[in-house]
Amino acid sequence: MSLASNIGSATISGKTWLVTGAARGLGLCLVRHLSAQGARVLALSRAPGLVMPGVTHIPYDQADETSINAAAQAVSGQIDYVIHNAAIRGDTGGLATLTASDLAAVIRINVAGPLLLTRALIPHLSPGATLAFISSRAGSFTEGRDSDGDYAYCLSKAALNRAVAKLADDLPFRVLALHPGWLRTEMGGDQAPEDPDDAAARILSLLAGPKGPVSGSFADSHGKLIQP
Repeated sequence: MSLASNIGSATISGKTWLVTGAARGLGLCLVRHLSAQGARVLALSRAPGLVMPGVTHIPYDQADETSINAAAQAVSGQIDYVIHNAAIRGDTGGLATLTASDLAAVIRINVAGPLLLTRALIPHLSPGATLAFISSRAGSFTEGRDSDGDYAYCLSKAALNRAVAKLADDLPFRVLALHPGWLRTEMGGDQAPEDPDDAAARILSLLAGPKGPVSGSFADSHGKLIQP
């Protein structure tokens, strides 16, 4: 069975999807699935990823507001789905090594970047578009407790979750925060239990299927709601 076939009856073919952080990890897996399903894909990343049918690479640096605006200007046609996937983890040494500059850098990339790109993309979004922000259970007050020392990352995801709720109030689109799981990627590490290809298939099914989380929700890749 192919990777794409796992997505089932989700309506992906013929739609336009924009994915950030598209050259590696979960982002690359998402792009591979979308390409295999016949979608038109705008793959945003600092470096080009693999050449695949239907995929257009757009240079994108989420830390640079000029690059964010330029990427939006390079978009042609309407976009049906946006997956804000690009993020960094930052320092993991706990309170002892936390610095204001590292915290600011993580917030800039993980929170300000997706918000600014969303604003720049609004003229290109189709009616009924979906905006998915890849978040983390680490940003939950009630479900995100662990022993990791990634203060900046946890704070950034908590802020991103609140931003999603705010955007859902302000925009006429479906806006979601999604926890993909602990994945075997460069960020997640080799010890992570979940395969990013499987997570990508679940996410696409969740977004494109006939039923899914309502706007403003924070859910995992199976559609189960997560407490904020």
